[in-house]
Amino acid sequence: LMDDVIGWCGFCASGTCEPWSGFTVQIDTSLRAPVAVGAWLRVEATIVRREGRKVWVEASLSDPLACSDGRPRVHCEAKGLFLIKKEDTC
Repeated sequence: LMDDVIGWCGFCASGTCEPWSGFTVQIDTSLRAPVAVGAWLRVEATIVRREGRKVWVEASLSDPLACSDGRPRVHCEAKGLFLIKKEDTC
């Protein structure tokens, strides 16, 4: 799941949001908590940096209904590096 999230965020960084306009070359995933069957989950991703064809993305998977201290419970966090294909660079 996190590979797909980082990949789609990277596709959008190409400026056209075209599938297969690049690929995830590195991903670091941290599992934080188990997910209950039937839970509603929120996936978020942010482009944190871009240098030419390289796009760094951070993503999280959380349960907005299972809050502690007013914050959603985070089930998974990921950081990844996406590489845009040469012909798709803006």
